[in-house]
Amino acid sequence: MNDIYQKALNIIQDNIIGPKVGVTNEEINNAVQNVKCMPMFADMDADKLKLELLAFYSTTVDRYQILEGKERRMPWLKDFKANKNSQWEFWVRYSDYLSRQKKFAPSVISQLDELTDKILDKLFNPQRNDIEIDKKGLVVGQVQSGKTANYTGLICKAADAGFNLIVVLAGIHNNLRSQTQTRIDEGFLGFDTQYERAYSMNQTTKIGVGLIPGFESAIANSYTTSLENGDFTKNAANHAGFNFNAPQPVILIIKKNASVLKRLYSWLQSQSEGNKITNKTLLVIDDEADNASINTKKRSDREEEQERTAINGSICSIIALFNRSAYVGYTATPFANIFIPLDEHDLFPRDFIINIPAPSNYIGPEKVFGTSPVPDETDNDLLPIVSSIKDYEYFVPQGHKKDDDKPTFSDIPESLKTAIKCFIVSCTIRIARGQETKHNSMLIHISRYQMWQNHIKDLVERLFNYYKHEIEASDPAMLEEFRKILEADTANYKSYKTVTTEIQQSAFKNIDNNLTVHSWEEIKPLLFKAVQKVEVKSINGTSGDCLTY
Repeated sequence: MNDIYQKALNIIQDNIIGPKVGVTNEEINNAVQNVKCMPMFADMDADKLKLELLAFYSTTVDRYQILEGKERRMPWLKDFKANKNSQWEFWVRYSDYLSRQKKFAPSVISQLDELTDKILDKLFNPQRNDIEIDKKGLVVGQVQSGKTANYTGLICKAADAGFNLIVVLAGIHNNLRSQTQTRIDEGFLGFDTQYERAYSMNQTTKIGVGLIPGFESAIANSYTTSLENGDFTKNAANHAGFNFNAPQPVILIIKKNASVLKRLYSWLQSQSEGNKITNKTLLVIDDEADNASINTKKRSDREEEQERTAINGSICSIIALFNRSAYVGYTATPFANIFIPLDEHDLFPRDFIINIPAPSNYIGPEKVFGTSPVPDETDNDLLPIVSSIKDYEYFVPQGHKKDDDKPTFSDIPESLKTAIKCFIVSCTIRIARGQETKHNSMLIHISRYQMWQNHIKDLVERLFNYYKHEIEASDPAMLEEFRKILEADTANYKSYKTVTTEIQQSAFKNIDNNLTVHSWEEIKPLLFKAVQKVEVKSINGTSGDCLTY
């Protein structure tokens, strides 16, 4: 979508229709006519603008479902909202950010508001210091369906309500932790933590919600940063510029790493005046709660004792330091979490399990691969974008071992060459659609061995650099190969033109109004720009590469 359409949409969403749920066709038609009366929009395609508005305002979200334990149920939020003079500034600012900057549909924000209220209500009133309580729950959502947006909204509301120490367990790798910190910087803190960790009214590093005026009292601080090495270090708290007992909420985004968790436990233990920390109310958000958090140790011979894995034991020990604590796990695959023993000292979600319904425009794995073990490429309910290949055996044989002979450059199969060219064309198409600043990723995962991954990365980089050089030189033969990727079908490959046309004629046609069959004349001049930004990386524990969006 180009800038002129985006400006028109902003005016309609902010000033004409607004964040309304359930917009009628008549209201959309009137909004389009009002905008068309403005001189700068007079030549705009009214039909295209209407399609954009229909897609925005017709996005819906199904109702969520809840399983909850009744014996510890303590509803509190309605009375709290009725009796407390709270402005809910963190939440209002975040919802404004989702609407204005992230362009979330009004129905999606409304559902997020309702669902985060439900989750918060199943915890406890954090301002009650006359109780000793720990709550544990689980939120289940599909891959890339809005879990991060949900727990960021929950963090905002929890901080508004009085939870003043928030710990986010963000995966097991530095790059994921860093990316999660960036999302929290944008959606909750409002400043870039790679430059500052303590909020200052004189900041020049405001981002995300920090750019929205009128919320000066929504102040929170971070002990961690968005830098790759910005995890909770030994001296992080001492150099943060504020103390543990400050009234503002404090947040930490940390890896699920045994050393980091033990370091945090020791530091928190040093802050307690007795056996328990009573002046802070803890909220733990466990992202990908099925990964590393579960205690996988078998029970010992003595049934009353149970050894714990280092990460599980540290998480439970941190929670046990507090008089008042809440643990909320987020995952797309909850099986491990619900089959662990119902132990009040472990992480079993004994208080509630809630699902996050995906919005109506969500495309998940089942729409790409289906639910059968072998994708059925003739299934009309699937996107026609999966191509099965059979030419990989000489490149990476099934059942290969770590020390087997590795493939050479000449072993690269045609399917991988085609896939890399497809990725370059996809990046080019996004430039043509005005999405040049959006991130693009291609994942090649064909071995579990890090040595093989690093070796294949070198082969792929060499191949990509060859394509890049030939594009830069405007080599006619290479440009013809890219034209065929865009327009020509083969026995083993359906072109971009064919696949796009099939999608436009399917039930998926309304998912993306920017879906356009671009011509070679549009794409050819942009290939040079597309290849300039591509980097080839090997993402594993030994490569030294990192993926940062």
